[in-house]
Order: sequence, then C-alpha cells, then structure tokens
Amino acid sequence: MSESMARWARIKSLFESLAEVPASLREPLIKAAELEATELAELSSLLAHHDRAAAADAFMAEPAAQTLMDQEEGGAAVPGQRLGAWEIVRLIGAGGMGEVFEARRADGRFEGRAAIKLLKRGMDSAAVMQRFALERQALARLSHPHIARLLDAGTAPAGVPYFVLEYVDGEAISEAVQDLTLDERLRLFLQLADAVSYAHRNLLVHRDLKPGNVLVDREGQVKLLDFGIAKALDPLECNDGQATVGGQRPFTPNYASPEQVRGEPVSTATDIYSLGVLLYQLLTGTRPTGRNASTPAEAARCVLEDAPTKPSRLSPEEVSDPQWLQTRKKLSGDLDNILLKTLEKEPERRYSSVEAMATDLRRYLEGYPVSARPASWHYRLAKQVSRNRLASAALAASVLLLLGGSAAVAWKAREARQAQLLAELRLKEVRRVTHELVFSFGDSVEYLPGGMKIKADLFKEALAALERLQPTLGESDEAALADIAEIHVRLAEAYTPDYPGTLNEPEKGLRHADQARLLIDKVWASQKGNPVFAGYASRAYMVLAGHAREAGDKEKAVALSRHGLALVQEAVKLAPPNSTDTLLLHNAVTAGLQDLAVMLDDNGLGLGRPEEAMRYYIAARESGLKELEMKAEAARLDAKLRPEQTRFRAELLQTLAVINGSMASSHQRRGDYELAVKARDEAMAHLRQARQMHPEQLQLQASTAANLFLLAGLELQMDRPEQALKASTENHDLLAGLLATDPKNADWIDAREYRALAQGSALLRLNRHAEAQPWLRRSVNYWRKELVASPPAAKLKHQRGLALAEFRLERSRADWPAVAAAAEQLQTLADAEPRNADAYQAAAEAAQSLASDGPSASRATWQQRACQAWKESAALRPLSPWARRQSGVCQPA
Repeated sequence: MSESMARWARIKSLFESLAEVPASLREPLIKAAELEATELAELSSLLAHHDRAAAADAFMAEPAAQTLMDQEEGGAAVPGQRLGAWEIVRLIGAGGMGEVFEARRADGRFEGRAAIKLLKRGMDSAAVMQRFALERQALARLSHPHIARLLDAGTAPAGVPYFVLEYVDGEAISEAVQDLTLDERLRLFLQLADAVSYAHRNLLVHRDLKPGNVLVDREGQVKLLDFGIAKALDPLECNDGQATVGGQRPFTPNYASPEQVRGEPVSTATDIYSLGVLLYQLLTGTRPTGRNASTPAEAARCVLEDAPTKPSRLSPEEVSDPQWLQTRKKLSGDLDNILLKTLEKEPERRYSSVEAMATDLRRYLEGYPVSARPASWHYRLAKQVSRNRLASAALAASVLLLLGGSAAVAWKAREARQAQLLAELRLKEVRRVTHELVFSFGDSVEYLPGGMKIKADLFKEALAALERLQPTLGESDEAALADIAEIHVRLAEAYTPDYPGTLNEPEKGLRHADQARLLIDKVWASQKGNPVFAGYASRAYMVLAGHAREAGDKEKAVALSRHGLALVQEAVKLAPPNSTDTLLLHNAVTAGLQDLAVMLDDNGLGLGRPEEAMRYYIAARESGLKELEMKAEAARLDAKLRPEQTRFRAELLQTLAVINGSMASSHQRRGDYELAVKARDEAMAHLRQARQMHPEQLQLQASTAANLFLLAGLELQMDRPEQALKASTENHDLLAGLLATDPKNADWIDAREYRALAQGSALLRLNRHAEAQPWLRRSVNYWRKELVASPPAAKLKHQRGLALAEFRLERSRADWPAVAAAAEQLQTLADAEPRNADAYQAAAEAAQSLASDGPSASRATWQQRACQAWKESAALRPLSPWARRQSGVCQPA
C-alpha cells in the first residue's frame, strides 16, 4: 500500500472512532494518536463536516424513538408498516447508523417473529449504504448456532435497505449469568467464543463485543448480534490484510482494545481483547480497567494506560458478589493468568486465536494445565493429582510398596515354599499395580510437556520390579512374562523416532522391541487369547518393521508388518464380542492394516507398490469406521463401557486421521489431487473431533498442525492460495501454542522453521511479496543449516529445498539475476534425480517465472526450458491444477 493510502486509512479509522464521541471529549483521544499536522487538519475537517450534518438532522437533540413518533416522516419505518412479508411491531433499539424493530410475519404463510434493521433517517449516504450492504453480506456468510441468523432482506418504499434477523427473546449475557456458578459461566462464555472463532475463520472481525450484543435465550443458548462494524479480513489486501466494512461506531470504549482506541489497524486479536473484558465482567461483575470512568474519553484513556487488576486481587468493595471472598479463590491461578494474557496491551502477547483461549478455558474446566501458566513439573503434577485423587494416592502407595518390598522379596525368595508363596503374592500385586495404575497413569501424562519421559521412567520402574520377582517363579508364569513383554513394547515405542512424543533414542527402542519379540514368541500359544497382550504383540512387530524400513531392508519391513497383522487377526477370532479389551484389539487390527499399507507404498521408504498399499489403506479405513460403530453399540448395551468411550473414540479418531493422511499423500504422489484433498479433509475432521475430546493433549495439537501444513501444500497445488494461507496460518498458530508450553522442544522448533516455506509461498502467490519475504528468508536459513548437517543420502533433497526457498525469496524481491541462478540450480538438481516429479516441477516453476516476468530479452529461452521441465514432470505424474495453468502457454508435445 502506498504512503498516501496508508495515511488515509489511518485518518479514516480515527474519524470513525471519534465520530460519535462528543466534541468536548475528543481532544485527549486526538492527542493520543500523535498525528502529523496535515493528518490533524484532515481529521478536523472530517469531524467538522460530520458535526454540522448531525446538527442539521437534530440527531443529538432527540432520541430516535421520540423522533419516530413525533415526525410524520421521521424514521425509515413506523409500527404497522409492511416490509415485504413482515409487519413492523415496535422499535426495540437504535445504533449509530441503524434502527432495529420487532416484526411479525404478515403474509399468512406461517407465524413468526423477527428483528428488522433499517438505516436511520438521514444516514443514507452512498458510503453508509455501502457499509449497510456489507453488513448484510457479512451475515449472509455466517451460519452458526450462536450467531443470529439472517432470514430475509429488501428495500423499504423510501429506498432504504433493510434486513431481517431471527428474533432473540433473551437477555444480555451479563444479566443471564447472575445466578450461575463459575463453571456454568465459563461454559456459557465458550458458546460465545465458538461463535467468534467461527466468524474469524470466515475472515470477519466483530470489533464490538459487549454484553448488549451477546444475548442468552430462554434455552440458555448464546446469540451473537450486530456485525454492523465488523471488519473483513481480506487475504488479498497488501497492507495489514484488512478492509473496513464497518459503520460510524467502530468501538465501545469500555470494551475496546488499545489498538482500537489508538485508531490502529485491527485484527482477530482485537476481538480476543474484547472477549477478555467481557469474560472478566462475567466472572467478577466489574471491568478490568476504567471501573470509575464516567465519560467515554476517560474509559478510553484507562484502556491505554491502566494495567488490568488481577481478578483474584479485587476487594469485596469493588464487586457486588456477596460471596466474593470464596469466588476469588477459584479465580486465583489459572483464570487469573488466562484473563491477563487475553488483556495484554500488545496484540502479539495475547492468545494467538480465540480457539487457543477457549482451549485453555476447557483445560481449566477439566482440570488440565493451561498454556497461560508456566508448565512447571509441580504444577503439572498438582493438576494430575487433582483429576485423579484416588488413583494418584493408590499409585503413590503402590510404588512405595514396589520399591520398598521388591528387594525384601528377592532376599526371602531363597527360602523354599514360604518364599515361593510370598513371591507369588508380591508378583500378583505388582502386576495389578502395573495394569491398573502404571499403564493408565502413564498414558494420562504422555501428552503433557515432558510427559513421555515421566511415562518411560514409570515403565522402567515397573519393569525392574517384575524382572526382580520373575526369577523366583522360573518360567512357569507365562502371564507375568506377557506383562514384561507389554512393558518392553511401550518402552520401544517411547524411544523410537516418528512415534508421538518420542524420546528419539532408536537404539534403545530397537533393543526393547527385540526383547519384546523374544518373549512374545515364547508365550504366544498360551497368551494369544488375551486381547490386550495380542494388541501389544502386534505393536511390537510394527516397531520392528519401522526399524527395518529405516535400515533400508524394505522386504523385511513388509514381512514383519504382515506377521504383526496376522497375530492380531488370529487373536480377534478368539476374543469374546463386545468387551472393552476386544474393542481395543479391533483398534490394533486397524492400525496393523495401516502400518502394512505404509510399508508397501511409494513413499520413498516402502516397497513402491502403491496400488496394493491403497487396498490396505481402504481396508484400514473401513475397519476403523466399523470399529466406531461397534464401540457405540457396545456402550449402548453395557453402561459400564460408557466412561471409556471418550478415550476409545479419541484414540480411534487419531488412527483414522493417520490413515486418511497417508491416503492423501499417496493420492497426491500419483496425481489424484481431488482424492487427496478429500482424504486430507477427512483427516482434519477426525483430528478436530479428537481435540475437542482431549484439548489437553499436546500431541493431538501437533498432529493437527502437521496435517494443516500438508493441506496448505495441497491447496497450493490445487491453485487455491487463499485456502493454503488459511491452513498454513492455523498451523503456525498451533505451533506457537505448543512452543509456549515447551519452548525447547526441538521437533516443534524445526517444524516451525521447515513449514515457513508454505506460509511464504502462499503469500507470494497472493502477490503479498513484502509479507512473504520474512517467511521465505526463514526457510532459506533453515535449509542452509540442514544442508550443513545432512547425510549423503539426503544431500540432494536438502539442496533442492534450499534452491527452491532461494528462488521464491529472490522472486519476491524481483532480483532476476538471483532468480536465474536459483533456476539453474533447480534444473541441475532435477537432472540429477530423473525420476523425481517434484524436482522437475520446481525447475519448471522457476523457469516459468523468468519466462513470464523476467528480463524480456531472455523470456523465450526460459519459456522453452520451462516447457521441457513441465513435460518431464508430467511424464512422471499428472500435473496439478496449478501446474496445468502455469504450463498452459506450452504447445502440446
């Protein structure tokens, strides 16, 4: 955006902010904006014209309702007037540019009530008419249970436009919460957060979130109203990504963000701040700043200058709640931190999204750690204990029993029969603790920061206890050997790369997997009727198959994967129907089918048989969907299974997401782009469902981010850069949330830098070159670092990644000599990998950019080279929609 356009946007935003503030109160707000002399002159002129127009129409002299009744032609509508199928009943509200009337359906088709919004008399200038029309368009885009629905629209006889909304028979949310508990208030607020998040996903910022615009109906359902000053987030805008569609009332001082008061550009962070003010009021009955402000100007000053009071520090004199001393204890800690993070003066210090804020509130309600509070080990432990008081107490006692008693047992085992009986009792107790506490407790901490390390340590303690006791029984107790095998499997997964939350020590992982296999082979005949053991047996072979694949022995990897699948399929035939353990066993079948498909696929590490792999992917997906039905039916028949449903369903949704993600990648490698998008969308849907069930699980958040990144790349190939940018931005928001909980996590740090290329590429496609450059520069830096440390086998891949990032960065700068150098490098790398369609596409992309926009003298040469590279790429894989459009200038071969 040019300097003059930017200056005008700033003046325009300030004018809208000040238009309805009384003239006597504007001076401190204007001073706070620190305008240049020319800017101040323009703003003063606009305000003077506005004030004269307002005085002429006497808007400030009389209430709109009185004007409507006293003047024959005073308003846009009067009671009894027909507007289309609706008849005006009464005036129910008036804002800066519009009036809202209650109406009833009058055409006889059905009975109904509605709210009709019309422009005020005298406000029908071209600019305001456009804003009104854009509000109607904004509402038409939104379909959400907690946003008032648009029912109809039209033009009144006087030429004034109107639109019809559902009538909400309710009260302001601040009144509706009066008799609710703290938790009930939070759950009501989460309905509002869901509505605002939905609006943001549809590229709309509300900008006026306050109690009067949030009603709660008689069924306890929130309804968000009044998008009259909403802002559209325009992905094609080259300045701040926003384009105003608002009215002359851009903020309400008591609920406005600092950037609104200053007249600066707004973003989704603006709504996040206003949500924070609103939640603060719902929980405390007062506002975080400006509690004693008596004028709009004073309230606005407080927003800019005053630090919000920590909710739990409010005195009984500052709130009206008679039980405040008890209430504020509940606010202390997590809710304090959540609210203060939401109310940060600097937008970048607030939550990255409304969804991130809502996730923290859900974590609080469910007793999990929140991201707004440093995740120290004692804080996480306290949360774990508070959620599982009985289990935690039993675990502590049992672990003490394990550690203290095992040594004594080993010593007494030398005594014949008495020691034998004692050992059997001790072993039985250790096995009970292992199954009932160690496994379940370990699983519950796995997805917390540092949780996998805690889990591995717990398993190692249990394994040591079992192994100390087992020799006293010889090898007769095969059930105990099966338990030891299960723990080895869990440890193998914990240490193996590519597993969620891995500790990334592959040698340890392989050693535990081999020990598990020896024990499984020894006891399989007697233990295969145990569904839990059979599931672990299958998982052991999956780990072994993965290690074989990494070592380059693809045939062995497939054989191991087939063997693991065969074990679990054999066990299914022996298992009783509709039991909890059997349902887990079916999950293992689904996972085994998926694992075998990956080993067969053409993903660079598999056998390169994608057609056979796809058959197993489809079988895995069908198995998983069938399993969902089985679990729901089992829970219906047996009420004892219902508490397990959330965990089972979440685990299965994760498995289905992995299956669909693998299918998407396989389709994309073969050029089936539409099928790839469908599978990737299904993976995202499964992950979003699982995250709703377990918002505290960081690995689910990480998996969602990874899928969004892959979706962004796919959307670029589909020639949909807006959708690609949306997916990539959400990916980076999730990564930011993850790193806020674990700033030193190397995998997430690498992912943030590696995925910068997708963000920069999407912005580049949208011609937002200045915004793209920082992302592309980060990508260049990442690939340079990777290239230094890359093993010989990965050298070409890393060189291509660096050359592609350099090409796009230089393309954004229009540095054509540097673009040409990168294009030459990409062509050289493509020639070095003659079977790599991606390499030829990268070379074609670079050459095509020079042919289209580079120096005119060399365009023909580059066009010829681009066409040849497109031809080479198309011979290996069908071109994507974007590549087909790029290569359209080439003549058919």
